Amino acid sequence: MLELTLVEYEAALRGMQLRTIDQYEFMAKSAMANRYAHHVKHANERKIFDKTKALRSLNHPGNQKTPNTQMLLQANKALSNYQVNFTVEDKSNKT
Repeated sequence: MLELTLVEYEAALRGMQLRTIDQYEFMAKSAMANRYAHHVKHANERKIFDKTKALRSLNHPGNQKTPNTQMLLQANKALSNYQVNFTVEDKSNKT
């Protein structure tokens, strides 16, 4: 049996809820695409989804915003003293 801590259970539950929201969003976009294709005299596939534009933006990362160097320096300065401490749970003590 899979044992989950409370935090892991809440994270899994939230993930399932987010997946459901994504499914509803996909259904809404599909309905809008179907409506467009059904009601327009000359439907155009590129107006629904432009594959070449998506591939172009994927292959050319230069179109993305460049990070703000001042904000990055401030973040590095703020996190310079931060250290992660991991603890190991002893499973032999669990009943």
